[in-house]
Amino acid sequence: MTRSVNSFCKLAATFAIVGTTWLPIADANAAPRVVVLDVELTGDLGGPEFTKDHEARIKMASARLREKLTAQGSYELMDSSRAQPSVDRLSTQHRYLHNCGDCAAEIGRDVGADVVLVTWVYRVSNLILTLNYAMTDVATGQTVKSKSFDFRGDNDVAWGRAIDYMVRDLKSEEGK
Repeated sequence: MTRSVNSFCKLAATFAIVGTTWLPIADANAAPRVVVLDVELTGDLGGPEFTKDHEARIKMASARLREKLTAQGSYELMDSSRAQPSVDRLSTQHRYLHNCGDCAAEIGRDVGADVVLVTWVYRVSNLILTLNYAMTDVATGQTVKSKSFDFRGDNDVAWGRAIDYMVRDLKSEEGK
């Protein structure tokens, strides 16, 4: 009986080894594929006279965020323009993507991302602002990282520093 059990175990081990060679093996060291959505602005927008400044600042902050994350190397950034059709469709139904339930996961599924990074600035006033982010795991739809950072000054320098700090914080949060 012992001999047939040993033979069976050897045979099972052989099939297990052979069987696994046919399965695609994900590289455990591969950086997660992330789609970074454009930064959103919410709260007290300060009136229509600030619209052009805010649009330019959002564009600058979004580009800086992608640039800094790429340089950091912790994530494989996907082309965010691939997400634009999904963003446009969902934006007709929701004012803000950061406050839309399953929108981030849906966008991620549409483009084949592992995670989606949604970032927004809540403007209390011209002096007091908060940079927020939420990183959603596309497979589970769960928020895996989120944080808020207060910063002072509704200007390019302050927004840029807040983005830089957020990226450094994301790096320090790895593996936690």
